[in-house]
Amino acid sequence: MHSGGESSIGAVLDRLKGDLKGAAESLVPWFYDNMPEYYFRTHTEEEQVRHLHAVLSAGVFTEQQAVVLKSPCGTRVTHIMPGSDMASLIHSVSLLAEERIQTARLYTSRDDSLRLDTFLLGKQPLCEPRDQPFKAALDMVHSAKLDVDDETGFRDFLASASEDYVDKFEPNRAVRHFEMCRCVEGTERVHVRLESDAEQGFDRIMVAMENPPSKGVLLQALKVFDREGHAVMRAYGDEFERGESGRMAVMSFYLDRSQGGLQQDSPQFLRLERQLKATKWFAFHSLELLAEENGWEIGRVMLMQAACEFAHQFLIRKNIYAYTSSRIAHTALRHRELVDRMASYFEARFDPGIKERREERVQEHLEYIHAALRDVNDDISRKILGYVFRFFRHVLRTNYYMPNRFGLSFRMDPRVLPPLPDEERPYAFYCFHGPSCFGFHVRYRDMSRGGVRVVRTRTQEQFEIESNRLFDEANQLARAQQYKNKDIPEGGSKAVILLGPTGEIDLAVKSMVDSLLDIVLTDEEGRLSPHIVDYLQHEEIIFLGPDENITPEHINWITARAAKRGYRWPNAFMSSKPRTGINHKRYGVTSEGVIVFAEEVLRSLGIDPHKDPFTVKLTGGPAGDVASNVVKILHREFGDKARVVAMSDGHGAVHDPDGLDYGELFRLIEAGLRTSQFDESKLTGRGAFVVSADTPEGVRQRDDLHNTVEADIFIPAGGRPDTMNMKNWQRFMRKDGTPSAKAVVEGANLFIAPAARSRLEKNGVLCVPGPSANKTGVICSSYEILAGLILSDEEFMEIKDRYAEQLLEILRIRARDEARLLLREYRFAAGRKTLTDLSYEVSRAINGLGDNVAAMLSKDVSSLPEDKALCDLLLAYCPPVLVDRYAERIIRDIPTRHQFALLAAFISSRILYAEGLGWINRLTRVRSVREVVHAYLEEEKRVAALVRAVRESGQEYGDVLAGLVESSGRQYLTAQRLGLL
Repeated sequence: MHSGGESSIGAVLDRLKGDLKGAAESLVPWFYDNMPEYYFRTHTEEEQVRHLHAVLSAGVFTEQQAVVLKSPCGTRVTHIMPGSDMASLIHSVSLLAEERIQTARLYTSRDDSLRLDTFLLGKQPLCEPRDQPFKAALDMVHSAKLDVDDETGFRDFLASASEDYVDKFEPNRAVRHFEMCRCVEGTERVHVRLESDAEQGFDRIMVAMENPPSKGVLLQALKVFDREGHAVMRAYGDEFERGESGRMAVMSFYLDRSQGGLQQDSPQFLRLERQLKATKWFAFHSLELLAEENGWEIGRVMLMQAACEFAHQFLIRKNIYAYTSSRIAHTALRHRELVDRMASYFEARFDPGIKERREERVQEHLEYIHAALRDVNDDISRKILGYVFRFFRHVLRTNYYMPNRFGLSFRMDPRVLPPLPDEERPYAFYCFHGPSCFGFHVRYRDMSRGGVRVVRTRTQEQFEIESNRLFDEANQLARAQQYKNKDIPEGGSKAVILLGPTGEIDLAVKSMVDSLLDIVLTDEEGRLSPHIVDYLQHEEIIFLGPDENITPEHINWITARAAKRGYRWPNAFMSSKPRTGINHKRYGVTSEGVIVFAEEVLRSLGIDPHKDPFTVKLTGGPAGDVASNVVKILHREFGDKARVVAMSDGHGAVHDPDGLDYGELFRLIEAGLRTSQFDESKLTGRGAFVVSADTPEGVRQRDDLHNTVEADIFIPAGGRPDTMNMKNWQRFMRKDGTPSAKAVVEGANLFIAPAARSRLEKNGVLCVPGPSANKTGVICSSYEILAGLILSDEEFMEIKDRYAEQLLEILRIRARDEARLLLREYRFAAGRKTLTDLSYEVSRAINGLGDNVAAMLSKDVSSLPEDKALCDLLLAYCPPVLVDRYAERIIRDIPTRHQFALLAAFISSRILYAEGLGWINRLTRVRSVREVVHAYLEEEKRVAALVRAVRESGQEYGDVLAGLVESSGRQYLTAQRLGLL
């Protein structure tokens, strides 16, 4: 217990008052003499008092303590600390590395003894243009007679600023920000401006970017300045909400000119500028030590990151524990001289500024690297470094030297891949490295198309797991697409972007797409950018489509970006465009094919779906693309003969053995509702139920419904990959060993694992796999690309309805042709082959013949417009409305390689669908592909004329004779024409 009474308390209080008074009397004048003028402009008197109080109470000077002030809501943070070096500044900003900093005010006292930084976090309230501060800000600009050439634009710009920005308005600064934002608006690039001696004794460097990363970009910029030896005395960061243009960020950095100063064209500034432009597209990484300790530029660090990520993809197969990402990065850091030489080797190969002795320089580096690799004693390290170098050796194109790049892209030589069976070796692939992301685009033919998907990860552990299989996922999906794309000119491809836990989807997609454009864009003469050294030596035409996590906004941006960059076929670069594309859900393009296959399978089971009632069970709900349209088309084609007895989605399930009420299903579909929202009063059958997946029991019932409910046919039209697998496929079988459905038509990709499908087929289930059953979706996208190659948006919109209507008929024909071929071959196989076996066999046969036909056309046809027979075939492939209006463009404007690929796919698929497996192979073994194809196409016309003549003859057996001629006439006459009969 203390003693001393009131007299002691009073003495202590008097002493404390005296000390504080003395400290305040000393501090306040110093503060006002030493803090920069802009500090007082950007902080109210109340804030200044709070900061002074904190300096005193925390003993910032006396005890060398740092203090953090936070507003009650946590969105305003101030860091106050002694000292003024770059280390303290970077530490101050790094404390908020995981926060979105909308406003930053970073100050150093003039005597370098104090650092005071204020931050506004999160999305701050926007100013209100009708309020007095906004009007006063505009008046200040007018009073200062500042040169604003677009007053309306400036007003709109100011309306995108925060309340704080307008409350503490400074007109000159606002005009500079407006000009910087205009420089980058609509570009996604980073703009850097140097204003030498902008204020007495200071250089000002301004950095502006559209849609900046949400976190870390200010810190990354400060680290660039620090590494390059430039001390930042003051800095500011502001974000603006620019409506459709997205967010804009402007950062200003003030450098002391007494340390040397910067000039616009000096190597010192150009190096700084390159790295500041990269901050939007660079993510923190352990290899950043190469910049901090070895003087590498950010771009070079990104290059080494890409090489290490590539090495990880293939080394992980050897030993998942020995070749982790962190082990590979650590190995690179342990052998810095060697990896520096590898980067120099790469730069010698691709620096466009090298005009002489390129091969000599490359060879010098090569010899050094080979010798150094032999001297690496550790086997694991040697393999890692060897694979890093393997990456550098097998790049054929890169955008590494492109200015204003969004990320890194590399066109790889597929020979870099480990040995693979020919069927599994892709034609080509690209690597991409971007902000917190890495990706691959794999394609199986020169002319290919496939979706872009983004794989998101929430934790570093999940990222590591997904990164272990990234290339394999892209490759397998592309190969599966190759089987599916047999009817169209484009082979299979797929792009997969793996996003780290801190990554942002928009940045990753834009980085990948723009980096790809960098190395495929050519001028009218077919020449690449002069910044690219090309070891490939031929033009590549790329088509993309949407997949997981790609939104309509991404699709629009990708198409617009391709047009802005000068891609010659921007409307064809990306399919499924919201306005000028063919919406798969609206038109039900995938489901149309699924139902055609279902109809043909039912007929093979002895059920005429137009006359006999049949039952269907579905996965995928009323809100899903394929499932909702399957329901609508079933009712359209077969009415009440088709009874949907079970339907499930992620939210629940519904079952009625009497058939679900179509009116209620249509209500759910139109409203985009879920199965769990089915009106129970509409159920009539014994044991019918609606269940929600909100409870464990509801989840169990939903997950097992597609197995236990009995139906004639099961159509998986939604659901996760491998839902049916080797652990649970037996649930599909009843107690007596018979299946709960006689047939499965896979409307959803990968719902059934291949091994599980094989078991179902061995137990009597007819399974039509995805590459056949749901192929009409990709055919539709291909026809969308076809229109995009020759039509403007306005021209397409004029014919869109007719084009879509005619395309749907084409899709049904393509599906029926294959369905009938598969079932015919299945019957002739008499149990020796499954429908799955035959589906892949048909794909291989069509693709193989197509490759040969394409090669023949490329060799033999010098001018397609002069070959009437081929022109007629080309037009026959197209919807009639396109031919009626734009036949000349189809022949003239579609790229020749695309025309040849189209003709090859059309010719080979129609021959295989008409004549079956094996026949064409027998002919091409004894005659050239050219002879066989030309003979077949000529005799095809002759047979068509004979069939018409017989049908019109009125003979008693005319239909029988016509059928005989139609079924076997082409084979007989072709063989005869070739001299084989």
